[in-house]
Amino acid sequence: MKIRVMLIDDYHDVTGVISEFLGFNSIDVIAIGRNGKEAVELYKKYSPDVVVMDYLMPQYNGLYGLENIRKINPNAKVIMLTGSVDEKLQDELIAQGASEILPKPSSMNIIMETIKKVSINNSIPLSN
Repeated sequence: MKIRVMLIDDYHDVTGVISEFLGFNSIDVIAIGRNGKEAVELYKKYSPDVVVMDYLMPQYNGLYGLENIRKINPNAKVIMLTGSVDEKLQDELIAQGASEILPKPSSMNIIMETIKKVSINNSIPLSN
């Protein structure tokens, strides 16, 4: 069974490239959103296996999306992408239940492997 993924990023180019790469690697991108509020609405509608979400977005950021998705499903698997190396932000994302935190940019292979790992792993975050 293919992994069902939702991508959330305000840059169309980013979601387009990631979506295409994942599709070539047998991972279904079932929804794409542009901010944290859309992430919550799309999560309710599609219940993906994994969410890949940028932290920094206009209006409703990734932290908003993460917090509210975890209210819907405390076991939701959410991979956060962030360009920030701020330890306080990373601690906050982990405290709010991020499954993984990846630097932005990350290679497509790293994103794909992290999606696969998170989709089968029910444990606490695997990296900082």
